[in-house]
Amino acid sequence: MDKHYLKYGGVRFVKNAPQEEINSFVNSLPEEERSSLQQVVTRLEEAGLITLLGDTTTIDQELEPFLVPNTDDL
Repeated sequence: MDKHYLKYGGVRFVKNAPQEEINSFVNSLPEEERSSLQQVVTRLEEAGLITLLGDTTTIDQELEPFLVPNTDDL
């Protein structure tokens, strides 16, 4: 399966189930769990619907051109 990144979490994962099954599972979660991306990802992994991969990034690739180096020269 294709690898994906959580846009706001930077966690890379592989889908182990069709998108429809994942959507149905997420929609069945209680509202308090669905409101937390971290809890949704944890539940999806526990259910075996996704596999989290070890590499993560917190950089949004779409914003990379706008990043400013963290230096004292500013």
